[in-house]
Amino acid sequence: MAHRLFPAFGLATAADSVVYAMRLGTGAQLESMAVAGGPAHILSPSLGAPFDLRGDIVAWADADTTQNRVLFRNLRTGGGAVAFEAPRCRGTRCYRIDRVTVAREGVIFDLGSVGQGYPSLIVRRSWTAARPSFARVPRDPQPDLARSSAGALYYRLGHGWMEWNFGQARPRRTWPHGSRPWLLGRDGTRELLIGGTNCARTVAVKTGGGEPLAVPPPRSNPVTPRGFGPVCRQLAGYAWSGSRLLLGWLLIPRVSLESHQDIGVAGVITAANVR
Repeated sequence: MAHRLFPAFGLATAADSVVYAMRLGTGAQLESMAVAGGPAHILSPSLGAPFDLRGDIVAWADADTTQNRVLFRNLRTGGGAVAFEAPRCRGTRCYRIDRVTVAREGVIFDLGSVGQGYPSLIVRRSWTAARPSFARVPRDPQPDLARSSAGALYYRLGHGWMEWNFGQARPRRTWPHGSRPWLLGRDGTRELLIGGTNCARTVAVKTGGGEPLAVPPPRSNPVTPRGFGPVCRQLAGYAWSGSRLLLGWLLIPRVSLESHQDIGVAGVITAANVR
């Protein structure tokens, strides 16, 4: 399909298209391509943060030295708009966008404080709102956003997980109240959790008020690297298809991980039915 893929920025499908990031010099470019093949369409020549997609709508942040800009587009109809645009700096306060997420009712992103003495911001804008809403995040230069179908879901340093769903006037604390387990995303009543160590990642699913249910990790298989010593297991990505959970794993020799090399790396996709 394409060379120079930039997996750290995401990969998604919608409206019979694949959306992906490409390495472009020292930056990244956001593109879409029909699943059946054909020419690539450039959505952004300067992608500034991991993008997100839900339903037929993709949202992303443009990289710009003077402006913070978030856009969205309906891949089926071609319609779209600018959700947010403002100078990166106002006086002595400067902000950067670290991540964009898409909920059912709108788009969410963070404005992380570049300096000290002023709060970061979580920004939420519904598809029908005339302007965005802001929530202050004091003493946290990079609030961690997780995907949520209902609105903003983020970890606030020293306070735990917060949710700010569309329809709620202000953010409130939510489970889990600490950094463990770590939330990857919340879709309806389902929560995807990541645990373990950097060399032995684990995944679990919590539904409603039930206990987390561990998802079996990949075992030794024909693609497992051999001849390099102990092998580490890392999570590369996930996707839901109804009640089916697809997980992408990287199997990396520990010696390659510790030396920051890609020697002997293999990939595995597992699938599990979650009710």
